[in-house]
Amino acid sequence: MIKCHNCGAEGDQKYCPGCGQALQVERISINSLLHEVAHTFWHLEKGFLYTLKELAINPGTTQRKYLSGIRLRYQKPFPLFAISVTICALALFFISRNTSNQSDQFFYKHYWFMVQAAMLPFFALITYILFKSPDLYYAEALVMNVYLLGFTSVCIIPINALSFFLSNGVISLLEVIFLITYNIWTNLNFFKGKAVWWIIVKSFVGIIASYLLFNTTSRLVMQWIM
Repeated sequence: MIKCHNCGAEGDQKYCPGCGQALQVERISINSLLHEVAHTFWHLEKGFLYTLKELAINPGTTQRKYLSGIRLRYQKPFPLFAISVTICALALFFISRNTSNQSDQFFYKHYWFMVQAAMLPFFALITYILFKSPDLYYAEALVMNVYLLGFTSVCIIPINALSFFLSNGVISLLEVIFLITYNIWTNLNFFKGKAVWWIIVKSFVGIIASYLLFNTTSRLVMQWIM
């Protein structure tokens, strides 16, 4: 029997029966660190990119599959959201680095991640209330929105990159068109079986409610930090 270095439980297998850590713990070396880095990037490549691809071609259906129990192949929702919005925040920072510090564009591009993360539970609550049914838990509405916002965070990077050639007004219009279209597409697939007009109408109500909530919160934060 081998005693676990982490929790003190004993076991005779490869992993601790108490906490799951490997029972045979080797000292950290350069080789082990390189192996860990390679494993991390390999996992991201397999899960993160695959999940983004599925969210691109099967929005709503991807969330339904994940919630139904098909999870091994997908990146978990919150890590995907964290990675996506971090990439988005960095990209938008460099794209808009010459924007005036007092402008709305400066705020949205530099504090977008924090406001989006803070608003996630409320966006999910709006979805839950609008599409409420015995088959939909609030936590499931949250997962759906986390995946949706994670994917759209990546997609608005190339849209904003067009700001080098197009005006801010055109960029904002393109963002709105994309976000509305993708949101409705996601809901149509996720709530498949419901009347299409019912889903579209509720999607528009949800988009408007989420926008008003986001805009109001952003204004309050802007008044506080600027």
